[in-house]
Amino acid sequence: MKVGQSMIALKYLAFFVLLLAALLSAIKQMSLALDEGNLERFTLWTSVASLIAGLPIILW
Repeated sequence: MKVGQSMIALKYLAFFVLLLAALLSAIKQMSLALDEGNLERFTLWTSVASLIAGLPIILW
C-alpha cells in the first residue's frame, strides 16, 4: 500500500470512528431522555441518531 493510499484509509477510519462515537453519544442521550420521561428530547436525539446513522450512505 502506498503512502497516499494509507493516508486516505486513515482518514476514512478516523471519520467512521468519529461517527461511531457520535452515534453512541446520541444513543446515551436517548436513554437519559427516556429515563427522565422527556419525550421531546427523546424525539430530538432519535432524529440526531438517525441522521448520524445515515451519513455514511448519504456521503458515500
